[in-house]
Amino acid sequence: MNSNKTKIKTIKGIGIAFSLFFGFMLLSSVDVSAQGMMRQERRENRQDRRENRQERRDDRRDARQDGYRDGLREGAEDARARRRSNPQAETDYRRAGGENNQREKQAYRTGFIQGYREGYNQNFRNNRNRRGY
Repeated sequence: MNSNKTKIKTIKGIGIAFSLFFGFMLLSSVDVSAQGMMRQERRENRQDRRENRQERRDDRRDARQDGYRDGLREGAEDARARRRSNPQAETDYRRAGGENNQREKQAYRTGFIQGYREGYNQNFRNNRNRRGY
């Protein structure tokens, strides 16, 4: 009878050992899977942040180009009308093209000043040459 009890205990011990082993295997695979999901989520978050930064850079570039174009037009008009060069007095400069945030407004104004100076100087010289100065 003792040998049957020993066999039963041994079988139970082996069963418990297998249960523990498979339980640990199951838990470790869940942990690895969760880590993989976390890594994937971090990658996606980094990618989203990169895309957002690129969009903001594109928005600032567009604002600067809009400002340059508007400044070029306003500068040329002021030079043709023989008005004093004053880009900061222009409504478009002060309004900053209706841009949304401070960085876009600054980009617009930077482009506006550059375009205004080029438009003004080019047209001022052209007007002087036509009048024989």
